[in-house]
Amino acid sequence: MGPQLAEAARALASGEALRALALAGRDDTALGLTLRGIAYAQLGDLELGRASLARAVMAKDADALTVARARAAQVEIELTAGDPAAASRTARESAEELERLGDGRNAAMQRLVVARAAVLLGHLAEARALAANVQEADLPAEVRAVALLTQAEIATRALAPTDAAQSLAQAREALDSSPHPLLLRALSALEKELSVPIARTLRRGTIAQANLFAIEDLFEDDVLLVDACRLLVGAGRVAILLARRPVLFALLLVLARAWPESVPRDELIARAFDVRTPNDSHRSRLRVEIGRLRSVLADGLDAEPVATKDGYALDTRREVAVLLPATDDEAARVAVLLTDGAAWSAQALADHAGVSKRTALRALSALVDAGGAIRTGSGTSVRYTRPGPPIASRMLLLGLLPKS
Repeated sequence: MGPQLAEAARALASGEALRALALAGRDDTALGLTLRGIAYAQLGDLELGRASLARAVMAKDADALTVARARAAQVEIELTAGDPAAASRTARESAEELERLGDGRNAAMQRLVVARAAVLLGHLAEARALAANVQEADLPAEVRAVALLTQAEIATRALAPTDAAQSLAQAREALDSSPHPLLLRALSALEKELSVPIARTLRRGTIAQANLFAIEDLFEDDVLLVDACRLLVGAGRVAILLARRPVLFALLLVLARAWPESVPRDELIARAFDVRTPNDSHRSRLRVEIGRLRSVLADGLDAEPVATKDGYALDTRREVAVLLPATDDEAARVAVLLTDGAAWSAQALADHAGVSKRTALRALSALVDAGGAIRTGSGTSVRYTRPGPPIASRMLLLGLLPKS
């Protein structure tokens, strides 16, 4: 490696993509093309990144290690716009190849790509284990920082912001000994994400914005939680999903929003059955559905709808809290569902949000256009996920070459 490319490699590993690009210049060796391809990708030009890396793999002077690194970078680029399942398989193979060639640092970075793919597939336990294994290995500080950032992202998607904040604090400590501009920017983005309101809470008639910490506190409080984002009701360790029983959830939501007051029968009918003029048939149906709701709530939740003089009220020894989407539109409801990190089909999102598939697709299209969701796959395999913070698609590209 000549001195100019060595300096370009150090700049790239420090997160200085523009400087690396200037230093690599028009060098058409396999290494020069690899450095340029990674720099382009870090700057967001994935097409130029793909083209440079493809040329690097085919270059006449390409040695096995440079080819392995270029292919590893190609995997990471494709993960941002392709099939995470396929990217995961390729990334595992890439990690094994890099390990065999003696590049343990970048093998570790590639395993974090596998963890990222697992997040996109909704396999949070697998992603957590992969990141923990990398974090525990004897690796440079910046690689440990990437592993900790990955752990923080996983915790964020698992609605565990306290765990995420702890991982971020450890990552910042690791970066104190090895400053890295790109990683520090990613860290700051994740810290900011923890405090951004993503939903609303309703308790005793008061509505307040809720960030991840507020939602975490809500789950830990001894309350009867009616979650209008995921259509479930829970208390303590018991959680009952009502996404496939929308009428029961609609009744429960009306009663929960009014708690501890009662709701007139005709109002319950109008809001749960979506009718303007209730009749005796609707009132008969209400009695049946209330009975079904009573059976559901009796399953470990210690709550029930009870008849009052003019209607029904929710009777429970716990305080009732309601978790609501940030706004009342369909896109907000769908967006909250995506926070769990799973790869959702449009039909599954529609079922859990309590809307039609057409409405879910319209909301998802708006979210994708606004950058609030990522669409992967094709045909019947189309899935939607929440986009990650800046670290998500540039883990390996930060460290293909050591700084010294």
